[in-house]
Order: sequence, then structure tokens, then C-alpha cells
Amino acid sequence: MTYYYNDLPSRMSGRPDTVETKAPARTVWDIPAFLLCAGLLALPFQVVQVSIAQPGHLWMLATLGFMLLYRSVRFSTAEALVFALFLGVTVILTFLQDYPRVKSVEQLSKFAFFYPGFYLVGRWLGWRFENRLIPLGYVFLFSFLLFQYLTQALSLPVIYQEINFGQGALHGTFRERNWLAVYFLLFSYILLLKDASRWKFAWFFLLNGLVMLLSGSKTTFVAAGIIFLFQSRLPLWMKLVPMAVGAVFYLSVFSDEFSEEKLNVKLEEERGLAFQASIELIEKNPVGYGLGFVEAYFGSNSLEIRGLGEGTNSVFSVPLDLMIVAGFAGIALWLVIFVGVGNSAVLALAPIAALSLLNPLHQSELVYFFIGFIVTLARMKARKPSVTSVHRP
Repeated sequence: MTYYYNDLPSRMSGRPDTVETKAPARTVWDIPAFLLCAGLLALPFQVVQVSIAQPGHLWMLATLGFMLLYRSVRFSTAEALVFALFLGVTVILTFLQDYPRVKSVEQLSKFAFFYPGFYLVGRWLGWRFENRLIPLGYVFLFSFLLFQYLTQALSLPVIYQEINFGQGALHGTFRERNWLAVYFLLFSYILLLKDASRWKFAWFFLLNGLVMLLSGSKTTFVAAGIIFLFQSRLPLWMKLVPMAVGAVFYLSVFSDEFSEEKLNVKLEEERGLAFQASIELIEKNPVGYGLGFVEAYFGSNSLEIRGLGEGTNSVFSVPLDLMIVAGFAGIALWLVIFVGVGNSAVLALAPIAALSLLNPLHQSELVYFFIGFIVTLARMKARKPSVTSVHRP
């Protein structure tokens, strides 16, 4: 069940809140279109700070305020219950357990307000554009990718910040290369979900292939392959050829990453070791440790794991990190938000769920925004009645 908090725009139209089945209409420039474009432009500028906020945070606050003004907030029972459960358990574990913590209040504010705020904004804009074309498309994405490249090549002040890891990989205005790759993947995924043309996957793979080459982000291209597997209408046997071509391309680009030496490093010093340490933490305390624990624990632990420690507030895997935070309440959050259980969006979110197994997607506002958008599109599609043709004699 989805709740609509006094959906004023549909009431003002004089008709019930029904699901339309017509094809997407042409782009109409109105307040939702302006807000969507503003958000898609604001979210990538992650290194820009306005006081303690990024441009994306300010945009979300303005959009959420507009939604509340017109009382147009949309959420489902599953979403409301799982957020309430997770926050309740997390607050208790954070403040009543005696573990060293780092930035726990900051993390709590993100999970209690900013992440659900971005999710609700995404849900609302997904509804507003369910039967409308998105104003920005592939021309914007390819142009914006070029802008990201030039920003880094020229080290533009204010909007670019050099990072001390992943040298040579494109990250542009983002804090790291993976967030850049995720932005282009999820934005193009929404365009793909709304595109009925036969060439939609050509633009999708061309864009994400370029992003993979420039950013070096390996897992997002795997997610792109899963999207093709689930969203293409081709018979399964016809999907095998392009998937094989994509696999060869992927392995040729990252052949060095799959050497025995590099794999041993990942298993013994990075993700493999992090997985083992996470499982041990969960076994010791399956109820959870609350927020701020991961950074403090791996920052002071004698066991050194690449990528964890000071400055890193989560482990690599979303379900494992959420279990460390809040036990089974954390898994419930992952199942509903990232897997789509209870939201009629399991198929649509499957690529994101797979990506979340090896990436801390729950630590990025843009991920919640795009997931909210995708969930609404999936729910609307699930609610549409099938149309049959009637031929009169």
C-alpha cells in the first residue's frame, strides 16, 4: 500500500488519482521539471561546501519543502515501518552501548533525515515523470562526462578536489570515482526504463563503457550487464552474444586487476579480509553496534585492512555494514530499500542490490534519490492494467 499525503496536484485537477497508461508526453517545463534538472545538476558537486552542506543537500531541502507545502509526500507501509524500525534500533544501540565511536551524531542525522529525504524526493519526482519525458537525456550525460574530464584535467578550483587514492581515475566533481560511475549508471538506467526504442541499450552501454574506461570502476559495468539481462526483451539465447562481448571487453580492460597478485591483495588485505572481520563482528554481537562504531573499531584495531579505518565509516558491503549497525533491523532496511521487497520493485532494483554487495552505496545521498525514482517507476508499471485490443465486426 502506498500512502499519499493529501496529494493536492491530483485533487486540483478534478479527477481521481489514477494510473495513466498513455505513452510518455513531450517535455513540459514546469516546477517539477525545474526541480529535477536542478537536482541532477546539484548532486554531482560533492566537494563544494556551503557551510556544512553540499549543493545537493540544499536542493533536497528546498524540494522537500515544496512537497510539504503542497502536501504531496508519497511513501509505502513497508518503507515507513522499516525506517522506523531501523532508526529506533539504531538510536538505542548507538547511545546505550559502550563502544568507542566516531562522528556517530553526524551519521545519525544522515540516516534519520538526509537519506530518507532524498529517497522521498526521488519517489515524488518519479511519480511526476512517470508519463513524461525527462528534460535531460544522453546529450546532457555525454556532455557532462566531458565536463567532468575537463574539470579534473584543468584542476578547476572550488569544484575539484584531488584525492590520494585511485590516481589517474576520473572522479571530477565527485569525492571518488565510484560515485561518479554510480551517478552515470543510475541516471542512464532511469532513461533506459523510460525508453521504448530498439536502440536504447546502444546509448546505455556506450555511455557506461566510457565511464568504466575513464573511472576504472569495475562493478558498475557488471551492474549494467545485469540491467541488460533483466530489462532487455530479447529471448535469453539472443542475450548471450552481447553479454559475451561485454564480458570480453570487461576482462580485457581490467586484465591486470585479475592477476594472481592483485586478487591475493584483495582477498588477503582488502575486501576478503574486511568480509571476514565483518562476519566475526556480527557473530559476536548479532544485535548490532550502532553508528560510528566501524570507523572507530577499524581505526584502532591492530588488524589493518586496506580502505578501512580513519575516515571510513562503513565496510564495503551494504548488507554487512547495516547488520553491524543494527543487526536484523539493518537487513530489513537493505531488503526494502535496496532490494525492493514489499515495493513491487525487486526486478528493477536487482542490479543495484547486486552492486550494493561490494560497494557502500548506503553512504551516498544520490543513491537514495535514484532508488526512490526507480521504485516509483516500477510500482507504477506494476499497477498498470494490461491492455487488450477489441476488434469490432
